[in-house]
Amino acid sequence: MEPIFALDIGTRMVMGLVMIKNEDQGYEILASARTEHRQRAMYDGQVHDVEEVARAVIRVKEILEKKLNVPLKQVAVAAAGRALRTEVAVAEHKELLPVRWEREDVLALEMEAVHLALRQLKTSADDASQSYHCVGYNPIARWNEGEEISSLIGQRGKVAKVSVIATFLPRTVVDGLVAVLSRVGLEMTSLTLEPIAAGQAAIPVNMRRLNLALVDIGAGTADIALTRNGSFFAYGMVPMAGDAVTEEICAHYLLDFKVGEKVKRDLNTKAELNFKDFLGAKVVVKKEEVIKIIQSVVGKIAENISGEIMNLNNEVPQAVILIGGGSLTPMLSEMLAETLGIPQNRVGIQVRERLSEIYGEKSIKGPESITPIGIGIAALEGSGLQYYTVRVNGARVSIFELQLATVAEALLAAGILPRSFFGKLGTALTFEWNHEMRVIKGTMGSAAQLLVNDKPSKLDQALKVGDDIVFVPGEPGEDAQVCFKDILPPAESKWIVWNGNQKEFSPQVFVNQELACETDEILDGYKITYLPNDNLENLCNQMGYDLQKKEIEIYINGEKQIFKLTHELLVNGCGVDSSHIVRAGDSIEVRLRQITVGELKLEAKPITFSVNGMHLEYPPQEKIILFHGRPILEDQPLIDGMDLRVEGYKKMPILTDLLPYVKFPDELLPGASLKLSVNGIPAEFTTVLHPGDRILATFE
Repeated sequence: MEPIFALDIGTRMVMGLVMIKNEDQGYEILASARTEHRQRAMYDGQVHDVEEVARAVIRVKEILEKKLNVPLKQVAVAAAGRALRTEVAVAEHKELLPVRWEREDVLALEMEAVHLALRQLKTSADDASQSYHCVGYNPIARWNEGEEISSLIGQRGKVAKVSVIATFLPRTVVDGLVAVLSRVGLEMTSLTLEPIAAGQAAIPVNMRRLNLALVDIGAGTADIALTRNGSFFAYGMVPMAGDAVTEEICAHYLLDFKVGEKVKRDLNTKAELNFKDFLGAKVVVKKEEVIKIIQSVVGKIAENISGEIMNLNNEVPQAVILIGGGSLTPMLSEMLAETLGIPQNRVGIQVRERLSEIYGEKSIKGPESITPIGIGIAALEGSGLQYYTVRVNGARVSIFELQLATVAEALLAAGILPRSFFGKLGTALTFEWNHEMRVIKGTMGSAAQLLVNDKPSKLDQALKVGDDIVFVPGEPGEDAQVCFKDILPPAESKWIVWNGNQKEFSPQVFVNQELACETDEILDGYKITYLPNDNLENLCNQMGYDLQKKEIEIYINGEKQIFKLTHELLVNGCGVDSSHIVRAGDSIEVRLRQITVGELKLEAKPITFSVNGMHLEYPPQEKIILFHGRPILEDQPLIDGMDLRVEGYKKMPILTDLLPYVKFPDELLPGASLKLSVNGIPAEFTTVLHPGDRILATFE
């Protein structure tokens, strides 16, 4: 197996190893080199000064090339663990009619889900302007017609849905690493994540069945990886590490950062420390004094790391393994054990010397060497993200692959939207036809044209280094277009006689109650009413005759009454209903059936009087129906708003007319005479009476 150049570009130091895998002895370090940045060129694992970081990398590269006497052109690196982001997204595709889902359809749907995941990530990210690079995805679940299935390919339905988990790195992280390596003539062939790389070396496979916490404490960040049941199951990060301790020392003693870093490191080897502050004054302090100064910030780092471990693990782990230069910070392991509530001997520092399968150069020692060794192991085992470049429509595209990259993933990385993989379906035409929704589909779009190295390709074709992809987006389908004549049912005009006049009875089409021509184009959203020339109801509608019952309102002696008038339908002299089919040559009469005054069977009311204290009704003498004060005949049709009065007398009765209805005593006193009064006033036989009069008729 070819040697691997593993490079750990840290916030404070750059370390490089050239390693090889021996089948019998494990991994051998052929050469190593390290150097520190001359000034602060990286913060929290992110490249800020490309030129300064490149100077450190080229120094390491030149030292290794001199030791091995071979040029180094390819390199394996690691990105900060804090940079990894994952998102779960669901994409759905609907068709108007059932279709068979082919492999290309499913892949395009998965790419759409990845695109949605990227959009979710941008929405949830603290910095909306941050750009991310997809480094792989895996489908989680698939549904056809709402039912979860293991594979969509070959299934038939109208609605397909997939859920994917997609993994992303900020482009600034990757671009910063690529920019540095390009400056020194190195091609990145493998990318892993720092906590993953550290775990590869620090915790053997047979120990990962335990619940362990691996903490890689660097200058700017502390990366955390957790094991259980034989594998790493969670990763986390605390944005606080060794630099926070150095800055506390610098702030207290007014030191340049480099001087403060040296003071911090000397705490592990010297009892008394000598240094000059920024103003040139010489300072001599005891180790215990400096430790007292940094105690609070070290405690804060320990609290943050413990909190993140508990957040990820939900319980106290069995042990904590520390690596990285920051793990040598005084009091840190003791404070971690205290904050987690575990014995001090369960928090330890892992060093290269205890790695059983790592051989070779002995100068590589201490906890800071674990991560670069892990980077080398990941590259040798092929577990890192493989990196290479392809060209898409002439532009270089960086490809990372968790699995074998495909044309679809390259197009996505090039910023080509998944919806352009297939030509858009032409817009459908939707309209209402007699209150029923109808849809006319547009034509299918054409698939995109794909060439890889000038040969026809498919979206799922695997890529290799240097492939040249040409992508021509699919052409959209044509939008649905149709005229009324294209959808009207076949029908012939009928000549009929309508209420004595010859008329043509033809089908009619209305749009929003306006008559349309059969050559007119149907537009989206039209509300169309179609009246066929079949039955009497449609004929009446066409002739503008309303078959609905008509209500009329009349008044009888001041009381309102409502009557409904029905229609008479006669075809060739015979009564029919509105569903009767009209045939050519039919003679049709349609009229409103009138109600006459006589049909109301009106009766006059009697006049009420009081006679000798008794109630008396004087019956009507005749029936007189008045309209506008004039008598009318009973064959007079009713008219809406008509005010009728019914009277039973041509003139008011006189007192004599009422006497036959008065009961007098059977026996009268001799010489008695009839005394008459109306409303208490003496009256004569000819006195005219009025309704409600009080009459007294007695013999005295």
